[in-house]
Amino acid sequence: MLYRIYFVLLCVVLFVPQSVFSENQRDLQALTNLSELKVYFDVKADSAAKVEKRMQWIQDTYNQATQQGLKASFVIGFRSHASFFVTKGDDYIDEGEGANKEKIENWLRHFQKIGIVLEQCNLSAELFEIDLEDFLPEVRVVKNSFVSIAGYQNRGYAYVPM
Repeated sequence: MLYRIYFVLLCVVLFVPQSVFSENQRDLQALTNLSELKVYFDVKADSAAKVEKRMQWIQDTYNQATQQGLKASFVIGFRSHASFFVTKGDDYIDEGEGANKEKIENWLRHFQKIGIVLEQCNLSAELFEIDLEDFLPEVRVVKNSFVSIAGYQNRGYAYVPM
């Protein structure tokens, strides 16, 4: 019986790729003793395709955190050119970006449903002359995202520029 156990362990060590173990180890080491992962994602991408890709990455991050048993407390802040892609309609985007903008809108509705906070910087809105009434209802406009980012960092949120 003991020989069978040794044989199985030897097979696991020899035939299971080490990357499976090492990748899991890196995650576990970073997350040791955490019960919550608090992140502020600062989205500034300049095309609908790039913003949509970042929404996918944020969802992947959320999934990986929750699969590790962590509460995921996420804030997604939009500023700079990303502001154009969290507006109602297609008035602020270039032709051909509508399909990706629609995907972004779907992501925002989904994120709101799972409790992710969505913020838009008013400074960017002013800079790009976007009327505050034109932002999607899922997105809360904050006066100054720099103040918001600093506030979240002071409350223990990691800052992830995107």
